[in-house]
Amino acid sequence: MFKKIILAFKFSPSCRTALEKSIQISTMNDAELLIFHALDYRLKWVDQTDSELLKVNRQMEHRFKTEIKPLINDFPKFRFVSSPCDPALEICRVARQIQADLILLGCHDEPEKPRLSRLDYVGITILEKAPCPVMLVPS
Repeated sequence: MFKKIILAFKFSPSCRTALEKSIQISTMNDAELLIFHALDYRLKWVDQTDSELLKVNRQMEHRFKTEIKPLINDFPKFRFVSSPCDPALEICRVARQIQADLILLGCHDEPEKPRLSRLDYVGITILEKAPCPVMLVPS
């Protein structure tokens, strides 16, 4: 049913729960998984060869390899991408570009807060603009 899945990823507990679910769904469907992390939007206008941007990219790759890659285990069909951008708009753009079948978002499950607070501005924007179904994964 799902062949291309995108996980909107921040290095947060709710996103780690969503990572587990995205791997489970990807494995069940033999789907490709794109794990997308948005870097600081202010770096969007920096030249791609700028030393600051290259340093941030290296740090993000290292963080992914040390903190997240071990959680993925042997799942082979994934890519990790990070870029400086507006996270919501870029996830929706990439979803259209690759014809994604599903976007997964981690959301906070905090009973003391109103239910709308389970999503931040990025999550709400993705829900509004996504070109495919969006699954919310509570932490």
